Amino acid sequence: MTVSTGTAPKEAPKNGVEDYIGLADSSSESEASDKETSPAAAGTKRKAPSDEQPDTDEQAPSTSYEKCYNGQPVPPWLQGKRRLGKGSKPPINDMLNEEVKHFVEFISPTDEERQMRQWVIDRIQRVLNSMKMVDVEAKAFCFGSFSTNLFLPTSDIDMTVMIYDKGTTRVASRYATRDSVRRFLYTLAHELKRTGFASKCEVIANARVPIIKTHENVTGYAVDISVNADSGLGSARVQKSFSEHVYPKSLRGVVLVIKQFLSQRGMNEVYTGGLGSYAITLLVVSFLQNHPRVRSGGLDLYENLGVLLTEFFELYGKRFNYDNVGISVRDSGHYFDKRSRNMLNHGQQYLLAIEDPCDTSNDVTKGTYGISRIKQTFAGAYDLINNAIYAYHQTRKFGEPINDTLKATAAAAPDSHSTKRSKNNKGGKSNKKSVNLFNDDPWAPVSFLSSILMIGQPVVTARQRVIATFHKGTMQRLLGVPYQPISGNRQGSTSNAIGSVSAPPSSPSSNLTPALRTAPVSEPENNIEVTSDDSDGDTIRDDDRAMLRHLLYGANDDPIEIPSDSDDDDDNDHRDNDTATLSHMLHGTSDDPIEIQGDGDDE
Repeated sequence: MTVSTGTAPKEAPKNGVEDYIGLADSSSESEASDKETSPAAAGTKRKAPSDEQPDTDEQAPSTSYEKCYNGQPVPPWLQGKRRLGKGSKPPINDMLNEEVKHFVEFISPTDEERQMRQWVIDRIQRVLNSMKMVDVEAKAFCFGSFSTNLFLPTSDIDMTVMIYDKGTTRVASRYATRDSVRRFLYTLAHELKRTGFASKCEVIANARVPIIKTHENVTGYAVDISVNADSGLGSARVQKSFSEHVYPKSLRGVVLVIKQFLSQRGMNEVYTGGLGSYAITLLVVSFLQNHPRVRSGGLDLYENLGVLLTEFFELYGKRFNYDNVGISVRDSGHYFDKRSRNMLNHGQQYLLAIEDPCDTSNDVTKGTYGISRIKQTFAGAYDLINNAIYAYHQTRKFGEPINDTLKATAAAAPDSHSTKRSKNNKGGKSNKKSVNLFNDDPWAPVSFLSSILMIGQPVVTARQRVIATFHKGTMQRLLGVPYQPISGNRQGSTSNAIGSVSAPPSSPSSNLTPALRTAPVSEPENNIEVTSDDSDGDTIRDDDRAMLRHLLYGANDDPIEIPSDSDDDDDNDHRDNDTATLSHMLHGTSDDPIEIQGDGDDE
């Protein structure tokens, strides 16, 4: 599928930007990019030098680049990689999709990082064991992004300590009150410092859910510890079920990009008005559930991660009706009127409302008071990505962007390409001719995500330090476990630049031993009861598939109807109606600014 320059758009593009992304279909063939129509440019036509040269299937050379085609530094997730796409003029949607995959690979944890986080949990459990509590036992469970495998390298480790009557799975009655929880948190904070787990602990006793905030001394990981907060265990299971069983190849990648996008802008913490990990996951799930092409089964999600990411930013940045519409992922996903569910805040009607699938009376985002700022940020991300795509498209055809705004956006930092102004030039214009800021090398690296994402050197350094600590055996000696350095990755694990540059060359070539293959998720026993306000105290099942089907769809074994993907007129009408209905529900119009290209049969 080639880059779509579109036919007659339904409305004039804003900011001079058109959509040059098309959905990849089942066909592996693509039209030659020299058939692309030239973008409109202020009523003038310029000859495209690249049109005189046919596309080739050559692979990018192994040259190591320090700068992208536009003079910007190569982002960390593309360092050491060949240029995106295949051939000299690859489809832009393929390039964007490949870059998303590279970023997810880069940001994903290495085996060493994952094991070090698990050992942090093990250390906390040992501290609990050393407290020698009478007639009760305390067990540490991880319920945050680490347990769902949706964590960033900078993510906190969210844990809860369940205190049971000894020999049972009932919460000890003497630790069921708020005052008793507070006293226990202060005692635990003292023990964490006494045993050397942490140097400083902050007890936030007056929060809605009292917690300890601290940092583990060896790894530096931030840890949040609550007591008897079992609601997080159910939400973790929901996220795992969606990411591992419903959307196993797409959900995690999109969520990680959005989490990093919000994290670097300080919009990922609920207590500061941001979107938490659970809310982000439910937003992406709802987006996929209500996407017409996803519902019909006519879209390969893994081969369209870039387009889906862009459409996510468009939906929640420009199209979604926050004032009236709420989100539910139950019953295969639907929208609802906020008034009908008593989730409309008349003083703050703009707030986002997401139904908690574990407790339908709970609004997951009721504390996200900064949603207006987040919405604007999503809209800006959509514009920035499209600007970057459009600038590259023009550069590939004309040698540089023919739009001054896009040229300024795509060009490198001003200090790296500045020209001194002549003192005799009263008009303030440079006497020098304009400098070509763009690399004529067709194999120079290209990055679209760097327009919205940035990985700073401190993050890379911190990750390398954790991996180096693993290979030194520091944590292994503390816990008394066998020292077994990792030089390769287990099957199904990711390998990225962080791991490859950090592993000492002297490390033996071996994988984790069975003794070190500790499950990264601490789960309570099978018969622990996790109840919500509207439940009858039923035991939550451990089988994720059965739990998800029961929790979200009830007795319906096939909640999503997947119509056949044929070229019948009725079927095409059905898809058009789905798109129009979804568009009308969200924003009262049927405009579709991103052109969705159909499968080969639909044409």
